[in-house]
Amino acid sequence: MKAKFATSCVSCDDKIQPGKEITKNQDEEWVHNHCAEDSEGLP
Repeated sequence: MKAKFATSCVSCDDKIQPGKEITKNQDEEWVHNHCAEDSEGLP
């Protein structure tokens, strides 16, 4: 999904700009797609 608003990624604390691809993590919080993929293998 594309971000509609500017916010911060809870995984890496970097900015999420409108139009960037985002997804929800295991805790149902918005993160960058690559941040969600990086944490998939963690317990």
